[in-house]
Amino acid sequence: MDDAEKAATGKGDKAAPASDASGGAKDSVATGGAKGSGTFSAVSTKFDFVPGDSVLFFDDFTQDDLGEFPARWKLVSGTFEVAEMQGQRWLRCASNDGEIRMKTSGMPDLWTLEFDFYGVNLQGAIALKVSGRTKADQQVWLAMFPYSGSGFTVQSGSINSITPIEGSPIEGRHHVMFLGRGSALKVYLDRERVGNIPDVSAQGAAEEFNIGLGAPSKPMIANVRFAQGPRPPKDLLAEGKLVTHGILFATGSDVVLPESAPVLRQVAGYMGTNADVKLKITGHTDNVGAKDSNLDLSKRRAASVAKVLSTQFGVSADRFQTDGKGDMQPVSSNAKPEGRSMNRRVEFAKL
Repeated sequence: MDDAEKAATGKGDKAAPASDASGGAKDSVATGGAKGSGTFSAVSTKFDFVPGDSVLFFDDFTQDDLGEFPARWKLVSGTFEVAEMQGQRWLRCASNDGEIRMKTSGMPDLWTLEFDFYGVNLQGAIALKVSGRTKADQQVWLAMFPYSGSGFTVQSGSINSITPIEGSPIEGRHHVMFLGRGSALKVYLDRERVGNIPDVSAQGAAEEFNIGLGAPSKPMIANVRFAQGPRPPKDLLAEGKLVTHGILFATGSDVVLPESAPVLRQVAGYMGTNADVKLKITGHTDNVGAKDSNLDLSKRRAASVAKVLSTQFGVSADRFQTDGKGDMQPVSSNAKPEGRSMNRRVEFAKL
């Protein structure tokens, strides 16, 4: 059941102000129980990350042997190996520093990249290789320095800015997210937006990613997901159906994670301005685990999403129907990680 669907844990959330933009909705997300009831966590309204809806690359390193370099990556420098910690696969930088590149071809105009990040006193960076640059200025570096005075830095030619990250030093497990739209780029750490760059590639178009890690503590990454899109959820709802990978759950449960707030906020906003609309919410899983368990889980997840929208976002409960299909209606092959990632989804359809 969805073993790699979400590994972010975060380190505490700041309370977000209430919002009336969604018909009295509050910017908080349920962590529902078996019937959709539960406690809630608030999320900053600046956290607006919605993952892309067409997965181009996904790697949880489960198809690689421990101790080996992963088959779906290119080594740029250093030494990397697949490792395991607490039953989960990670890619570890075994040297003091190193750089790797996903085996992908080209970049769409609208894209998202996300991965889990683990280490102690580590330094991590991601670079976008950009065409049209001189050899000495080929990359836009986006780096996190989790030492005293931790911050997020952007370095590209004359661009060199540092945004402080609260709660530094950054240690342990975190979720890193990037959202690119044309030359604009947003960067997120856990449930906060830490970078908003309006023109990161003024001298050319981004071509590919390099991910670099460095520290004696051997930092690691996991659950790397690169996707095209997304289209705004409200636009898809207006057309009649929204299929989203942006509603996230704790592994193996119906607990809705706070990172789901951006999608839920838009769904509630659409329903707030379209009072006659009713929706059917359907949960789907991949094929990992028993069919009966997956079916039950998908039904509980759909019910939990409806409960969140009702109790926390102010949408009347009688405007929802819920169902779950388990792994019975895949939209992609479960034989590959990208397919399993696509199949783990929540659908909203107009009634």
